[in-house]
Amino acid sequence: MTRRKFITLGWSVIATMLVLNDLTTVSANAQGRTWRLGHLSPGYDATRPGSIRTTTLQELSGRGFSEGRNLVYLSAAAEGDLSRLPELARMLAQQRVDVIIAVGIPAARAAMTAAPNTPIVLSFSGEDPVKEGLAVSIARPGGSVTGIFFRGIESDAKRLELLSEALPTARVFGFLAAPTLEPERSEGLARTAAKLGVSLKTIVVQSPADYASAFEAFHAEGAAGVLVMGSTTFASDAPSFSRLATERGMATICEWDHMAREGCMLGFGPDLVGLRRLTGDYVARIFKGENPAEIPIQLPDRFTLIVNRRIVAQLNLQLSTVFLARVDEEVNE
Repeated sequence: MTRRKFITLGWSVIATMLVLNDLTTVSANAQGRTWRLGHLSPGYDATRPGSIRTTTLQELSGRGFSEGRNLVYLSAAAEGDLSRLPELARMLAQQRVDVIIAVGIPAARAAMTAAPNTPIVLSFSGEDPVKEGLAVSIARPGGSVTGIFFRGIESDAKRLELLSEALPTARVFGFLAAPTLEPERSEGLARTAAKLGVSLKTIVVQSPADYASAFEAFHAEGAAGVLVMGSTTFASDAPSFSRLATERGMATICEWDHMAREGCMLGFGPDLVGLRRLTGDYVARIFKGENPAEIPIQLPDRFTLIVNRRIVAQLNLQLSTVFLARVDEEVNE
């Protein structure tokens, strides 16, 4: 950690402790109890609709848990640096949070190590928490971890299929992967690419500083489009992906609806706002005394396909009527 980051982190901790003490005093006097909610993410503490800070906290407020009254929200975001997760998890544990919302398996593992007796709500994971050893079963987790996950390997494969369908004459695509890329996902995408009769070039990036060189390498390989891996670390970077891709005449498909609105040509994924509301439901149930070991883990049942018409026009593409018939929403942002 650089001296600049250490100083920034130190002041952040001090400020958090002061706010925590003030809010605890006010709420304890007014309500008798204050709940502490931690949020551990490998990405960023976003404020857009569908984020923990907006959608989940709003859901909690509607269930009787409001910031400034009886809830303290403590966010610890690694901002793309996964190595910081254990340290951030320890910070949350030191603040004696009642529940930790963990985004992804690495965050959940860090939270379990730092606070083994604290309930953890996955919001969300692209990997199966049972296969990863975080829960005994989906229906009855049996430990401290519950929440939401979706099958990231299958979702990325579906996104590659959609990108190939949107660009039916293309034979080369790029796959921009996060450091959390697992062999199973690479192997699954390779099988999907073979089935589609296309070539897939994979580049793992460690930070946003690597994005430009990755897109340049995709372009040099003749990629017509880029599949962006479903990952929290990429969720805020759609504008960068859009610029780097369109400058090189390449299409993009990303995970979330907001990523399509922010510049990816296509977005395909679960209903983000709905899932963040469901996260609030999990937290509220635990606050009210339910045992996370007995709250079933859930999979999303609705996925949406969004197309950004502005990017389609910039790339001078014509999407087929058959493809457009499958689109749930068109945006022009």
